[in-house]
Amino acid sequence: MLKLLKQYKKILIILSFPYIYMMLVLTAPTELSVTAPGGLNQVDDQIVLEGIEMSDNFNTVYVYSYYPLTPFQSWLLAGDETMDINLMTERQKDTSMRDDYLQGQVSKYVSLKTALIKAYELASLEDDSIEIDYHYAGLYVYYRPSRITELEIGDEIVEINGESYLDYAHEDFIMLAYQDEVSFTIKRTHNEEISYVTVDYTYVDSDSRMIFYPNYTIVSAVPSYTFPGLDSVVGGPSGGLVNTLTIYVSLLGLNIGDLVLAGTGTIEMDGTIGRIGGITQKIYTAIYENVDIFFIPESHFSEISSIDYPYEIVRVETIEQAVLWLNERFN
Repeated sequence: MLKLLKQYKKILIILSFPYIYMMLVLTAPTELSVTAPGGLNQVDDQIVLEGIEMSDNFNTVYVYSYYPLTPFQSWLLAGDETMDINLMTERQKDTSMRDDYLQGQVSKYVSLKTALIKAYELASLEDDSIEIDYHYAGLYVYYRPSRITELEIGDEIVEINGESYLDYAHEDFIMLAYQDEVSFTIKRTHNEEISYVTVDYTYVDSDSRMIFYPNYTIVSAVPSYTFPGLDSVVGGPSGGLVNTLTIYVSLLGLNIGDLVLAGTGTIEMDGTIGRIGGITQKIYTAIYENVDIFFIPESHFSEISSIDYPYEIVRVETIEQAVLWLNERFN
C-alpha cells in the first residue's frame, strides 16, 4: 500500500486541489458582511404601561446582519437586490459575537428610555396627569477596542479624568471621553451591589474610536412602566421613533383602527429622528409584512426611490412632526 501511495502521490496531490479549493470557497471567511430583510416586532410586546392598554398597531422592523461571509455565500447573495453586501468595518472586525449582542442591548435600552421620556413629555401637553422625572447620569460604553479588556460593553462612565457628569451636559461630557489619554471612573451594579473601578486608556493610531451612548436615569413615571422586551435576540436603537409613537398613542388612547404601522429611525433627546442602517432591507421587510403606513427619517427618502413599495410613506425629521401627523390623521 505504501508503495502504491508513493507511486500515485503526485496524482493524488493534483486531484486534491479542487477539493481544497471548494473547501476554501465554502468555508474560508472573507471581509464581507451582508444585511438582509428581516421581520416585524410588535411594540406592545416590548413596553408595558401600568393601567394602559397598549396600541397593537405599531411595529419596529429588524433586519438580519451577518459577517464574515464565505466566498460562496457572497456569490450566492450578490444577485439579490434586497441584500446589501459590504466590506466589514474595522470595528466589525474587532467585535466578537458576544460584544455585538451586548452592543445591541445597550443601544436598545437607551432607545427605549429616550422613547419613554419623549412620549411622556409630549403626551403630558395633552394630559397633565402624565408625568416623568429623569436626569443625566453619564455615559454607557457601546464600543471599545477589544484590547482594552478592563472595559466592558455597557459599563457606566460617571467620571472622566476626575470630572463628574454632574457638572456637564451630555454634549460636553462626551467630548471629555474622546481625549487621547483618559481615566474613566466606572460604576458597576451586580446583584444590587454598586462598585466603582478606574480604567485608564491611551489612544493609539490602530484603534477605532470608542462609541458611547447617553445614560439618562428615569427617577419616576406616572403611569409606571416596564420593558419586557429587553434581553431579546433583537437589539439596536432603530426602533426609537416607532417606540415613542406607540407610547404616545397608548397614553392618549388615539384610535388607529386596524391599520398596520411600522417604521424606523433613532430618537434623540432633542426630538431629532436619526439615520439607521439597512434602510433598503427594512423597506422590503415592510412590503413582505403587508404594512399600511411606514415612518422613515427624511434623510433616507432619496435612498429608496428605486423601490416599488405599496404602502404610504411618512417622512419626518423630528418626533414632533410624527406626532402632529398622527393627530391630524387620527384625532
